[in-house]
Amino acid sequence: MTRGIEITEETFEAIASKLQEELIDVIENDRPVNDYELIVYKYIFISELGVPLLEDLGVEIIDDGFILYIIPDNLDFKLLRKLDDEFDRFTLFFAPNDFQLIKLKFLLCDNNV
Repeated sequence: MTRGIEITEETFEAIASKLQEELIDVIENDRPVNDYELIVYKYIFISELGVPLLEDLGVEIIDDGFILYIIPDNLDFKLLRKLDDEFDRFTLFFAPNDFQLIKLKFLLCDNNV
């Protein structure tokens, strides 16, 4: 799947920064998140930040981070590096399995950059 409109590097950075701030607020303040908010977070990753997928299997907010569950469509390691760079307050874990399911786990770390 290819995106119809490519975003600039500056736009990518701005979107990722805003999403990172929002997710840090949710995690640090143990703020409850409703289903609609989860859908919006997922939409931002998939549509705005360009995570390519065949199937979206959900997003989960955990005590110290969040997890995206996807079956990707040609996920590029360059995109993973970009996400890792932009989400600098998180440590990114990439966990594929034999069923083409990928778990992208972002754990909040202590560095206040």
